[in-house]
Amino acid sequence: MAFADTLEFLVLGSFWAFTIWRFATPQPPRGRAIRLVALLAALSFTFNRREISFATDRLLHVADISVPLKNLATVAASAAIIHLAGILPGPVGERPRLRRWAYILLALAGATMIVLFLLVPRSPARGDFVAEHAGTPLVTAYGVLTQFGLFVGLACCLALFHPAAGRAEPGLLRVGLRLLTAAGLVGLLFIANRVAFQVSNALGSDIMNGPGAESLSRVILATMLLLFAAGAALPAIGGVRRWLSHYVALQRLRPLWAVSVAAVPHVVLGDPPSRLADRLTIRGVGLRLYRRIIEIRDAQWELGQAQQAPADADTSLAEQARALLRAGSVVATPELAPTRRPGHNDPPDAPPALNVS
Repeated sequence: MAFADTLEFLVLGSFWAFTIWRFATPQPPRGRAIRLVALLAALSFTFNRREISFATDRLLHVADISVPLKNLATVAASAAIIHLAGILPGPVGERPRLRRWAYILLALAGATMIVLFLLVPRSPARGDFVAEHAGTPLVTAYGVLTQFGLFVGLACCLALFHPAAGRAEPGLLRVGLRLLTAAGLVGLLFIANRVAFQVSNALGSDIMNGPGAESLSRVILATMLLLFAAGAALPAIGGVRRWLSHYVALQRLRPLWAVSVAAVPHVVLGDPPSRLADRLTIRGVGLRLYRRIIEIRDAQWELGQAQQAPADADTSLAEQARALLRAGSVVATPELAPTRRPGHNDPPDAPPALNVS
C-alpha cells in the first residue's frame, strides 16, 4: 500500500472516530458546530477516496456524482466554520456583515458548481471529469470555485485559531490551536497546488498530471485533515483526564461517604447507588461526585465535625474530594450534655452527695 493510501486511511479513521465521539456525547452550541464541521469534512474526504467515489457513481447511476457531493460537503463545512467563528470571540465573530457576505458567496459558489456539473461532459469511467477534462474552461471554472469554497473556510480557521492560540494558557488547548492553525496553512498550500493543476492544464502543460504530482496532492490533503483531527482532539484529552480524576475521586470517597450516610441517612439525595452500579456507571461522574461531596459535608455539619475540609468555590471537585480524604473520618460522636464527675472523696459508684443546708 502506498504512503498516500496509508495516510488517507489513517485520516479517515481519525475523523470518523472523532465525529462519532462528538455525536455520542452531549455538546454545548460550539461543540455542536465543531461536530458538524467534522461530519461534513469526513463525508467530503470519504467521497474523495477513489474506490468509494466509483462505487457511489455506480450505485446512484449518475456519472461522477461523487464529485459535487464531496465538493458541496466542503462548501457546507466552510459555512459551518463561519458559524463557529461567529459564536466564538475573534475578528470574524465581531463582523456580522462579513459573515453574511461569506454565506452569500458560498451559496453562489455551490449553485454555480451544480450548474457547471450539469454542463460538463462526463463518462462513467473510474476517473472523474476534473481529471479527464482538466484545462477546459468549464472544468477550470469548476475547480477554481471548489478551491474558493475551501479557501473561505480555511481563512476563517486562521482568523479564529491563530489569535486564540496566542491567548490560550500553555497546555493541550494551546497545542491543539497551534495544530489547527498549521492545518489551515497546509490547506492553503493544497489550494495553491490544485489551482496550479487547473491553470497549468489550461495553459496546455501536463507537468502536474503525473502520478508523483497526484500523490503529492493527496498527501497534502491528508496532512491537512490529520492536523485538523489532531488539533480538535487534543483539547478533548483534557476533558478525558478531568473525567478520570473525578471517577477516581468518586470511588475513593465511597467508604467515607458510606460511613457518614449510615450515621445520618437523611442527607442522601435520592436512592444511594450500589457499589457495582457506582463503578459501572460512567455518565454524570462530575455531578455524582459533587453530590457525594455535598452529602459528606452535610453529614459533617449534622454531627458537629470539628475538622472540615475547605469548600472553596474555585477549587475543583477532585481537589475538594482529596481535601475531604485528608480530613480523615467524617463520623464524629455527637457531644452530649456534660455530667457531674464524682468528687475527690466520693467512691466511683457512690451516689452523689446532697446539699441539705
